[in-house]
Amino acid sequence: MKFVSILVLILSLGLGACAINPVTGERDFAMVSEAEEIEQGRRYHKEIIANYGVYDDPAIQQYVNRIGQELAAKSHRAHLKFTFTVLDTPDINAFALPGGYVYITRGIMAYLDSEAELAGVLGHEIGHVTARHSVRQQAGQFASTLLSVLITVTTGEQSLGNLSQQLSTGLIRGYGRDHELEADRLGAEYLHIVGYDPENMLEVIGVLKDQEVYEKALAAKEKRPANIYHGVYSTHPRNDDRLKTVVRAAKKLSVRTYRDNDQAGYQGMIDGLVWGSSLKQGIVANNRFAHPELAIGLQLPKGWKINNNPQFLQARNSETGALVQIGVVPLNEDESLEALLKRLTQSKELKISKKDYGVTASTRAKPSGGDYQPARISAIALDNSQALTLFGTSTRDHFSDTDKQLLNINQSFRHLNQSQIDAIKAPRLKIVDRNIESFDALAEQSALEYEAVNTLRLLNRAFPRGDIATLDKIKTITIDD
Repeated sequence: MKFVSILVLILSLGLGACAINPVTGERDFAMVSEAEEIEQGRRYHKEIIANYGVYDDPAIQQYVNRIGQELAAKSHRAHLKFTFTVLDTPDINAFALPGGYVYITRGIMAYLDSEAELAGVLGHEIGHVTARHSVRQQAGQFASTLLSVLITVTTGEQSLGNLSQQLSTGLIRGYGRDHELEADRLGAEYLHIVGYDPENMLEVIGVLKDQEVYEKALAAKEKRPANIYHGVYSTHPRNDDRLKTVVRAAKKLSVRTYRDNDQAGYQGMIDGLVWGSSLKQGIVANNRFAHPELAIGLQLPKGWKINNNPQFLQARNSETGALVQIGVVPLNEDESLEALLKRLTQSKELKISKKDYGVTASTRAKPSGGDYQPARISAIALDNSQALTLFGTSTRDHFSDTDKQLLNINQSFRHLNQSQIDAIKAPRLKIVDRNIESFDALAEQSALEYEAVNTLRLLNRAFPRGDIATLDKIKTITIDD
């Protein structure tokens, strides 16, 4: 009888959680009220801002907010207080939190080409909010774990996952095909209502699909997971009849004349957009990393691909599998560098060598799904409260050469003086009149050091084999003198 009572209780809670979906007008199985949804968004918003940072350009922030607010005001949940933020990251992404928090990265903005396309991305994310996709996903997760709940209650065995972790993963990486398609349908509808041609949704998705194809091939070459925008489908939009149908359905809602896409206005806004890492995150040029705020510099091995994440700097050699991860770690009170290494490796027996730059030791690493392999861990004091840590590894076959390179990285460490700090410049996106006849020549003139031709083709809508001669203006990457 106890089992039956618990089942009745859970089912009654579930039925009580049904709510009217603001888009469909039908009842949804939802475990989160609107007030709770808004509170979730507010809580996650703080984490997102702390992790990525806000792009320091008030004009671009105001521009994105103006377009987003115009779309949100015509949405199915216009009563929500929507917040639109441009994040300071080169990641190609846009996403929304519950309750009306919408984010777009400066990374994705570089690949868009008009105000209408920007509206398409924002409209899609607003669609996720208005259709309560995050809440509906939580409900689905709850339903799928009902049996686990019963087992937990009756046996005392904990079997539920971390809901907040599941939620944040869905927010950033996207939802299922049906939810993404619904967000596109709603985004197209909002575009139509405010006067943008919904066909811009298809243009944006096509551009991002090209980026996805390139990124997957590059990730396979570099032996790493692909980093792709969550709204892109398995096929190109020109071949996706279902997508074309839901987007073009918006044009049948009413007869109207669409406003200009405002390509010139948008390009004027992103001209000068920071490319790659910002000065706050540290700049990489010729595989030398320089961080103005920390006032430090490091030389990374030639040919290694560098990825500057908000939490750490990572460089890898795709041919040997060598990897180094560099970050800043707080020191405990009165903690020495030697004690720090022992704490990080959880090894009191670690044999540590003192060097001019700091301390270093040989250790081991176990990559995900792999076996233990040799590694090196080092620490360099930045001040009395924090240290730079460097952790590198590769397979045993390559570690002899890798270890020499790791030691060279350590030895290249330098504190920067003010004149050196002042000389650090961030690469920027520039839009110029075309005076060049090939992407190869453009790549030679650009500040791009890795995959320059393909990157410039993607930026200029000429991937994989478009002709630069068809363009009047071109996007390139430069470093100001």
